[in-house]
Amino acid sequence: MIITINQRKVKEALAVTEKIVSKNLALPILQNVVIRTENGRVKISSTNLEIGINFWLGAKIEEEGDVAIPARLFSEFINNVQSEKVTISTKENIAYINTENSKTKIIGFPAKDFPIIPKNKNTPFVTLGAKKIWQLFSAVIDSASLSEARPELAGVFVHFSPTKIESAATDSFRLAEQVIYENGKIDQSMIIPKTTIQELIRALGDREEDIALSLSENQIFFSTSDFEIVSRLIDGHYPEYKRVIPEKFLSKYTLSREELEKSVRLASIFTSSIADIKLQADKDGFKVLAKNADKGEVNLSVPGTLKNGPFGIAVNYRYLLDGLKIIPTSQVEIEFTGEGSPLILHPEGKTDFTYLIMPLRS
Repeated sequence: MIITINQRKVKEALAVTEKIVSKNLALPILQNVVIRTENGRVKISSTNLEIGINFWLGAKIEEEGDVAIPARLFSEFINNVQSEKVTISTKENIAYINTENSKTKIIGFPAKDFPIIPKNKNTPFVTLGAKKIWQLFSAVIDSASLSEARPELAGVFVHFSPTKIESAATDSFRLAEQVIYENGKIDQSMIIPKTTIQELIRALGDREEDIALSLSENQIFFSTSDFEIVSRLIDGHYPEYKRVIPEKFLSKYTLSREELEKSVRLASIFTSSIADIKLQADKDGFKVLAKNADKGEVNLSVPGTLKNGPFGIAVNYRYLLDGLKIIPTSQVEIEFTGEGSPLILHPEGKTDFTYLIMPLRS
C-alpha cells in the first residue's frame, strides 16, 4: 500500500476511531486500527467487538493495500506531526510513514487478523440531522446506569414511531426523557449501550450533516458520508418508565436556571455523605438549604413564581445539577408531585424534555 493523505484529516479520523480501541491483552489485535484502501478512498477502522467504527478519507492512492497498526502509537505520532501531507507505505506489515522532514517506521500486524466489522446491507429507516441526534441522546445519557448489574439500565432506550422519537435513560434514582417529533418508517423500540451513545456524541462533534440509521439483526448503524458506527443492541426488557412519570403536579415553581444552579453548587459545600439538599418553595421565594453537623449550614434564596401551594423536598444535589445543565432555556420549571413522589424538571414552556429525581428521606 502507498497512500498520501492530509495530516489533519487523519488526526480527525483517529480522534473518532481510537477512543474505542480495546486494551484487551488476550486479543492484542484489538489494540490496533486498520488502514485500508477501498473504492478510491482510505478507510480507518477500529472495534472492541461491541462497537465498530469506520472512517473514510480522501487520499492519493498509488498502491492498494492494508495494515493493522497500533492505535495509540499511530495517533500520538500523527498528533505531533507538523507536515500537511503524510505518505504511508507498507511492506510485510511494517508501516513506513514519511513527512516533509521525517521518516518513521511502525511495526504493524496483518489486517486479515483484525475482526470483521459488520457491513450495513439495509436501507435506512430514518435520517436525522446531526444536531437532532445530538439532542436526542445528550439530554439523557448521564441518567443511564453506570452499573452492569442490570444491563438494560446501562443503555439508552429509544422508541421510533411514525411521528416521533423518544429516548430515555434511568439508573433508578433519576430519569430523563427527550422527545423529538420526526416522521419515520418503523414503530420499534430498542436499547442502545451507553458506551455506543457516548462514542456517537463524540463523533458528531459540531457536525451538521444528516445521519442515516439502519438496523440489521441485533445491530444498529449510524452512517454519514465519511463515517459509520455499528453497535450491538442490548437484549432485554426496558422498565415501563412512563408509569413512574406523574401525569399531574401539585405545585410548580418557575425560576432562573442559572441562579438555581449557582445556589445548588454553593449549598453542596454543606451537604452530608448522601449529598442531600432541601428545596423549599413558598410565597416568599424558593430556598435551597443544606446542613452538616461538622461543617455548618446554609440557606439560599432564589426569586421566582410559585403556582399553587408551598412544598418542600430533599434531593441529591448531584442529580439536580445534572438535570439543570441539560435544560436549554434560561428559566426552569420545577414540579412538586406529592410527598414521596418524584420531583420533575422541565424547560420553561416545553414538555419535550422531562427530568425526574426521586426524593431522599428528609
